[in-house]
Amino acid sequence: MNWIAQYWIEAGFGVLFTTIILGAKRIFNKFKTIKAEQEAQSRGIQALLRDRIVQAYYHYCEDKVITLHGLENVNAMYAEYHSLGGNGTITKLVEEMRKYEVVDRRDKYEN
Repeated sequence: MNWIAQYWIEAGFGVLFTTIILGAKRIFNKFKTIKAEQEAQSRGIQALLRDRIVQAYYHYCEDKVITLHGLENVNAMYAEYHSLGGNGTITKLVEEMRKYEVVDRRDKYEN
């Protein structure tokens, strides 16, 4: 009788251990998937911010003037772009836009 109880206890611990290991593996794989998705989203957001900053640059570069609202948007986008690891060419574009004269949009068309 003692031998049967010991056998069932060992079998139960074996099943329990296997269940824990398989569950942990499933959780680990889920975390890997979530991390990969988050990295892809970050790269996508960074690309969108880069594109929008470049669009702003080409919008304002002809007259070398920028609206206050436009400059605030560029600075906000650049801060988030930079926090996602972006730099390089976009930094140069933003630095150039920061040198532009800040004007009221109406002033731009009155002259």
